[in-house]
Amino acid sequence: MLTVSSIVGGFWLQQRFGSPPNPYAQLGGDFTLMSASGPVSLSDYRGKVVMLFFGFTSCPDVCPTDLSRMSAVFNALNPGEVEKVAGLFVSVDPERDTPIQVSEYAAFFDKRITGVTGSPDEVAAVARQFYVLYNKVDQPNSAIGYTIDHSASTYLIDTKGEVIQLIKHDESVQTMVQAVRDVLAR
Repeated sequence: MLTVSSIVGGFWLQQRFGSPPNPYAQLGGDFTLMSASGPVSLSDYRGKVVMLFFGFTSCPDVCPTDLSRMSAVFNALNPGEVEKVAGLFVSVDPERDTPIQVSEYAAFFDKRITGVTGSPDEVAAVARQFYVLYNKVDQPNSAIGYTIDHSASTYLIDTKGEVIQLIKHDESVQTMVQAVRDVLAR
């Protein structure tokens, strides 16, 4: 009897108050940046779950790790799931990263990841939409001259273009795979 009461009570609460609000609803929105093959918009991926990551091609550790994890997620999904998922890598270093460079860099990790960038103003506008922090840090004693400190979360975006979850840099591939599957099941 207690179980039936719990189920009925839970159903009543859900009907009365609805689903909890999405804590990430204020993040994101459509954007268009350039890849090696032309303009790419987030809306091009409607109907797919998108793993979105911001970084740069000269990144020594965080970006290669996260793009490798993204590739591992693709490899862990079954073929039916994979066709409903896309990867998107936005460079926050438009001074160095051309559309060709960022596209080749992303494809090196996985051909299912599209690399894009834009002008400094375009990249800054997209970063603001997603509350991405990044900052150029001069390194005068380095051959590359500067690096970029940046946020390190993968944005999980549902089939309607809404940010559903932020996956931290230190999460496991298994956690990321399950998060993608959860969004696919919605």
